[in-house]
Amino acid sequence: MRAVTRPASDCVQSAHATVHPAQRLRSLTGVTNHIRNASGFSLIEVAVVVLILGMLFGFSIPTFRSYRQSQMLEAATQNLVGQLRLGRQKAIGMQHEQKLTFSVGTNRYSVQDVATGQSFGPFEFSNGIVLEEASIVVAGVLGSTITALTDGRFSGSGEFVLRDSKGVRDTVSVQASGLAVSR
Repeated sequence: MRAVTRPASDCVQSAHATVHPAQRLRSLTGVTNHIRNASGFSLIEVAVVVLILGMLFGFSIPTFRSYRQSQMLEAATQNLVGQLRLGRQKAIGMQHEQKLTFSVGTNRYSVQDVATGQSFGPFEFSNGIVLEEASIVVAGVLGSTITALTDGRFSGSGEFVLRDSKGVRDTVSVQASGLAVSR
């Protein structure tokens, strides 16, 4: 009896399944159906996502800069109010008058303990923040110096105007009663 053999070009049987000759040829040449079985993103899909993210970031940067500048003005204003209140508290607590001198031209201010003569500063305002005006009236005279007295009052009243690089202004008001607030 003669055994029937199939030619090599016909189906090859494995232990689990029959492999079609076309599939066998693809596997031998390295050509497989990767597109149907592939997972992930194509280069075009990734490029579109990167482009959209770039546009979002591009549109948000000017908004962020504007927000940052307005926050710098607010911080400088609150810092000035804090310095005035600190001078008042030191005058009351130490029973030493505190003299605050503001220079519009140099954009600085300094604090001096009148009793000891010790000076602190000069302190500068944040980058881009300008002291546009320091109008303090003490005994009917307009100036840029105010003193925190030992009884909790200020020697005069007036206002300070701060301006950022875009021209936005914020005002700090000082009253002789000892109140210092931003408006």
